[in-house]
Amino acid sequence: MTLFYIMPVAHSFCVYTHYICMKRYFIALTAAFFVFFSLSLCSCSSFDPTFPEISENYEDLASKATITEISDGKYLIDFKKSATFNRLVLREKSDGVISFSLSLPSSPSPFYGNDFIGSYRYCSFSAVTTDKLLLSVTCENDVSFLRPEAYYIPFSPLSPFSVTSYITAKAAFFLTDKNKNPSDVFDIIYSAYLDKDGNVRFPAYYIDGEKIAGETVLASGVANIRASYPRARILVTVLGDREFDNDSLTVQQRHSSAFSNKEVLTASLLDLLSEFGLDGISFDYEYPVSKSDYSLFTDFCAYFDAFLPENKLFTAAVSAWCVDRSRLSAGSLSCFDRVTLMAYDDPDTRGCHSTFYSAYSQLMRLKKQGVPLSRISLGLPLYSKPLDGSSSVLSYADYADSLPLFDNVTYVDCDGQSKACYFNGRQLVTDKTSLAQDIGLAGVSVWHYALDSSDPALSLLWAADRARGRRATADQAKLA
Repeated sequence: MTLFYIMPVAHSFCVYTHYICMKRYFIALTAAFFVFFSLSLCSCSSFDPTFPEISENYEDLASKATITEISDGKYLIDFKKSATFNRLVLREKSDGVISFSLSLPSSPSPFYGNDFIGSYRYCSFSAVTTDKLLLSVTCENDVSFLRPEAYYIPFSPLSPFSVTSYITAKAAFFLTDKNKNPSDVFDIIYSAYLDKDGNVRFPAYYIDGEKIAGETVLASGVANIRASYPRARILVTVLGDREFDNDSLTVQQRHSSAFSNKEVLTASLLDLLSEFGLDGISFDYEYPVSKSDYSLFTDFCAYFDAFLPENKLFTAAVSAWCVDRSRLSAGSLSCFDRVTLMAYDDPDTRGCHSTFYSAYSQLMRLKKQGVPLSRISLGLPLYSKPLDGSSSVLSYADYADSLPLFDNVTYVDCDGQSKACYFNGRQLVTDKTSLAQDIGLAGVSVWHYALDSSDPALSLLWAADRARGRRATADQAKLA
């Protein structure tokens, strides 16, 4: 009898032990799966993505492409099939590429070139048809690449994409048809200021030794723009960084004081629109200090927007880092028809300001914060800064002829020293403009008009204009 009872118990023990082992195995297997899945997610998100406005609307023509090193600094991009494309996305696993170029195997002359690839680079060019590309790089350490992406993005004639030129009141005062460049919108700067009570003030100008009232300079500037650009819209940026009546206030204090006087400031701005026949008002209020300062600004803008005629534009210049829930939220920016992203002065570790990646990452930040891309205008600099971090600011117009198409750096005599200075060259402006249009931005805004070259072949404004319109001729003809 004893044996009769022992055997079932032993059998039950074996079954129980097997169950425990299987359960532990299942738990271990499940844990391993989640670890693998988490690592997979990390590896998938470890590189910067293409905007879904591109990747979800256009076919990636390089889905099976490979990049293979064929010699020192030379790589073959094999698409595995022939394709026609005008956009190429490149990514490095490291950040070693200093400059690079693209060419067809049948032609050694590059059709594209620029600086830096890093974790995301968007290259724009006239459409090519090929199954292979040659990628040549200059690098400062070993490099390896992730799979590229390639897209053909056709021209959209209905796209409401504009080129805005900031222009100083003095430059507008001297504007003639001879220095005409392509612009759809003009935003006049340094002409209208706020005092602490919410009144708009106009500073006097000294031109050729003669003192001219600010109102006269602004009126002449508006008239000159109308004569040369009859279809352009004209706005005035209102600033608060000028002291009137010895108020002894900081810029932030003066702005906040003006925004507190809602009725006076609203009436002053509406009078400004009417007196000078303007198409809109813009604010340049970049760096409020406290949360209450941001609230005063956004509360006033919402208040003013209710009084603004529907056919008038209301815009603002913002920095990407100011846009979040505690400062300038997407909701608080909704009163503006568009915001100019001031992607100008953010130097990277090399000292290069306003690189392609800087523009890409700032746009991605605003998108993640909920700002509609269709309301953003990407800021482009028409000036340079030395790579050593010194304060010199140099006009592109003065050095445009020394900067080849694919380059952004030239050597300039600064204070008796030859210094490397970083510009946004023609190809970089083309790339930024193409990305802006391809993801549905309102346009690009250049700072500022008088710094550009008057030569259409060298002009950055013309480069932006060609980027938004050339596909209609070059690419569509090729695919016809």
